[in-house]
Amino acid sequence: MKKLTIITYHYVRPIKKSSYPLIKGLELESFKNQLNYLEKNYKIITMESLINFAKNSSQLPDNPCLLTFDDGYKDHYLYVFPELKKRGIQGSFFSVAKTVLEKKILDANKIHFILAKEPNTNLLIEEIKKLLNEYKNKTDSKKLYSFDEYWKKYALANKLDTKETVFIKRILQHALPENVREKFCDFLFDCYVKKTQSEFASVLYISEEEIKEMIQSNMFFGSHSYKHSWLNTLSKNFQLKEIEKSLNFLDKIGAPTTDWVMNYPYGAYNSDTLDILKAKGCCIGLTMISAVAELRKEKFLELPRFRTNDFPSE
Repeated sequence: MKKLTIITYHYVRPIKKSSYPLIKGLELESFKNQLNYLEKNYKIITMESLINFAKNSSQLPDNPCLLTFDDGYKDHYLYVFPELKKRGIQGSFFSVAKTVLEKKILDANKIHFILAKEPNTNLLIEEIKKLLNEYKNKTDSKKLYSFDEYWKKYALANKLDTKETVFIKRILQHALPENVREKFCDFLFDCYVKKTQSEFASVLYISEEEIKEMIQSNMFFGSHSYKHSWLNTLSKNFQLKEIEKSLNFLDKIGAPTTDWVMNYPYGAYNSDTLDILKAKGCCIGLTMISAVAELRKEKFLELPRFRTNDFPSE
């Protein structure tokens, strides 16, 4: 059975010299070093070659590796694209349509930069606790649980983050009702980042013109949904709308909408998602499960990917 190593990247920039030295990402020099390592030990393939393998059982080289870049950051245009182009390597990029078309900041990114500006997570948690108590009095209390209930359910450390950081991310990403968590995110972003959202979005995300330039230089673009929602929390009808709107965006930028590629936001999907993707002619689906991808016909919509910190970068 053919196996494929897929690696996912997010922020790639000169982090220590930036305005946000605490942002979690990969230093540009470390990225270059990692590419050196990957070129020595793997054969970096294009997404088209993977699609051709999935559709037509064409050949892939030994030790194949695929590079994927999530969320459509300006980093990818300023730093990643020139380095890949210089080396003759293709990257597969997944912008969130809303960030490009509406210049809106994703809640996930608001959280990243809030944490980068205020490393005292206990202070942020106290702010969230105050906001929660205020909103419980303003809204239907049946929609909101107590702070202690949220803490017990979501304050669970993982290999990347402390329980405090995980709690902040989860409560602001999906635990609260959408309208409430957006208000919480906006309040904290205004307090700690102190930038207007349209101004910040223009600096943070890649533009439509930049995407088209990258496509002309053989970079691949696929779907990362329209709003970057946790698809497995949405009804099938809402998932369908999210996916259809993202396909309209792919068509607008000149990216493939036949035998196309889906990159699940947060790695979240369910059986409804898979049914929709099959009906819409999706060929490849990328998860956030950390493993080597075994290229079996029934699993092409659920391919795992490693994180960049799983590989040497020094």
